[in-house]
Amino acid sequence: MRFQNKHVSARATALALVLGVVGVLVTALPASASSVSSFTPVCGVVGTTVTITGTGFTSGGAPTGVTFNGGAGTAAVTFSASSDTTASAVVPAGASTGTITVETAAADTPSAASFTVAPAAAATITSFLPVTAAVGASVVITGTNFCGTTAVRFNTTNAVTYTVNSSTQITATVPVGATTGPLHVVTPSGTADSATSFTVIGGPTITSFSPTSGNVGTSVVITGTNLTGVTGVKFNGVTATFSANTATSVTAVVPSGATTGKITVTTPGGTATSATDFTVTTVTKHGRSVNLNLKKHLIASGTVTVADGFNACRANVTVKIQRWKLGVWKTVGTDQTTGTGKYKKVLKDKTGKYRAIAKKKVLNVGDDICKADTSPTRRHHH
Repeated sequence: MRFQNKHVSARATALALVLGVVGVLVTALPASASSVSSFTPVCGVVGTTVTITGTGFTSGGAPTGVTFNGGAGTAAVTFSASSDTTASAVVPAGASTGTITVETAAADTPSAASFTVAPAAAATITSFLPVTAAVGASVVITGTNFCGTTAVRFNTTNAVTYTVNSSTQITATVPVGATTGPLHVVTPSGTADSATSFTVIGGPTITSFSPTSGNVGTSVVITGTNLTGVTGVKFNGVTATFSANTATSVTAVVPSGATTGKITVTTPGGTATSATDFTVTTVTKHGRSVNLNLKKHLIASGTVTVADGFNACRANVTVKIQRWKLGVWKTVGTDQTTGTGKYKKVLKDKTGKYRAIAKKKVLNVGDDICKADTSPTRRHHH
């Protein structure tokens, strides 16, 4: 029994030593420290809520505080941490410009950048660029005392997206529904108004186009509104080249590969689509033949015929009658064919070789091409 008691006592002593060592190790483990990487907004007046991003905000337990302007600065009365990487705090009375620190039980790292505590003074707008833009464009507003901005308006429409870059600059996006008028920046100290108006470029419209059909290479005049500054024209999705335009028209060329469909015109104000289709036609080339008959004293006659029966290519065709002289063909007479392709021309009665030429003819805005043809030569003798 005495041996057993000694044995139990030895075990108890060893266990106590182990627990003691573990306790020392646990005590020696450092608490998790916080680090601030960024915050938004970058400036504000007393009462502004600041969202802080970083690490270690809750890993060692809830933060014990948020300090503005260093560890010895002013502690925020209202603060919280929604996660280990996100916290928020309200700028306290008496705060001054400086770094932000999220306080924990460890040695915490403050932000590298300074948060600017702005005076509660009225804002002013001195300028903005660009002075004209479409919905969705970014506008940089310059002025003073922008910290704590609660709204930016384009005339009477609030901007959905804006960023306070500094106490003197805001970047805002022109909102849907914005109209031409002054800009306004709203702060807790009042509203600043621009001295000049910002011009909102309206969306383009297409009211008509002419011609309404054509083949590749056809020039089309597109008429509408707000067509200033066109950046692109498409025929049923195929990009076309276009010439200098006005506010109400633009001229484009039907591109290769285009098919029948809508015309679209894109400007800084948006994209307009035609209500009706532009019909893309194909070019048909019609083969023709012309013959020549010569009679005494001297009468040249003949007929223009069309291989595929497209009879428009045989009517009102210019036919030249030529005579070989001194090594070249000289035109000695011209006639226009009848509706059935007939022609006849009285010439000076001279011997020699003759031929007839049916000139090329383009119909239907280039959709049909009547090919040129030359007759076999005929010799005339007195």
